[in-house]
Amino acid sequence: MKLKVIGTVLFVTSFIAACTPPLPPEVLAGQAESTINCEVANTIVDGPAELETNFFLMSDSLAAVCPEHQVTYSVGDPNAQVIITDHTPTQAEIDILNTRCPTSEVLVSPAYGIPATLALQVTGLEGLALDAQAIGGLLNGTITNWNDPVIQKLNPDFVLDSVPVIKLGSTQKSSAVLAMTTWANEVGRSQLPPSDTIRGDQNFPTLYDMAAEMFNIEGSFGIVPLGTAIINGLNVANMVVNNGDILVPEPVYTMRGIATAEINRTNPNQMIASIGFGGKVNEELSDPLIDPSNFKSGWPAVGVAHVMACESGSDNGALPFARFVIRGEGQGALETSGYARLPLPIRLKAILALKTPLSPELLEQIPD
Repeated sequence: MKLKVIGTVLFVTSFIAACTPPLPPEVLAGQAESTINCEVANTIVDGPAELETNFFLMSDSLAAVCPEHQVTYSVGDPNAQVIITDHTPTQAEIDILNTRCPTSEVLVSPAYGIPATLALQVTGLEGLALDAQAIGGLLNGTITNWNDPVIQKLNPDFVLDSVPVIKLGSTQKSSAVLAMTTWANEVGRSQLPPSDTIRGDQNFPTLYDMAAEMFNIEGSFGIVPLGTAIINGLNVANMVVNNGDILVPEPVYTMRGIATAEINRTNPNQMIASIGFGGKVNEELSDPLIDPSNFKSGWPAVGVAHVMACESGSDNGALPFARFVIRGEGQGALETSGYARLPLPIRLKAILALKTPLSPELLEQIPD
């Protein structure tokens, strides 16, 4: 293993130990990431198919700091000792990875956010605002036309023409879809139960296929990950949350949306995050660099991807790669692909969950 120093300035141990009050999260993250353990390895990474296209951004970022650590993305590979899931992993999924490294523990942490959005193809409705009730009505079929009074009330400046609603669906499971349907059900009182799939008037094998076809279907809408909508150039609705706060799909809101999730660390080395929904932010989990007086709410529907890795096994690069995913470089590569960065407090907890080598003085500073 090679220990590489990243950056030019390191705080001395005595300063860290003596600092009162505790260092702010951004400084702690910088200190925790000031070194990286580089391995000579060829790591196989298993994960969702939709991550494969842009995975080179992640592998190139890793190669820039650890050139002898090569990574190969292989969906469904039974030999992978590091897995990225696009949802909250089940115990059964953790157990499957554990069979590949039976003598060591599987470490788990959140990896990135998957914001959900309602994409629509209705001429003239760019910038339409929708709340949980309106989205619930579109999903359960009680809103059948885009000039419905529920939509008009939310958009008084729009002239809404009569355009029949066409709901698009997909058989592809998605935590983003689960987050949106949960918000519609819990807050919007939709009669449609939360689900990670949606069946529509027209259905497609994947969410990407659905998004690609939406342009050709006037009056259509679908629930897709925000990144999928952006890649396909789709119009997306603004979200109305918390009694009238209108959110546009920008990184500051999607990152705060992750801070609406619940974190489970019953096992301190398996940090599990739920979906985030509703937009009410837990400020203890939100990035402290974002002023809550200016950005009151979080994006109301966010799935949370996770990374799981064998603590030790035949692939000595599995755990270092997992740690790289939550580093600033890894998060930047994921953000470029349309995903949401983890807020700093969650990243710091993830650093602990993945047993990142740190000095005792720095460990004392990171809130557990």
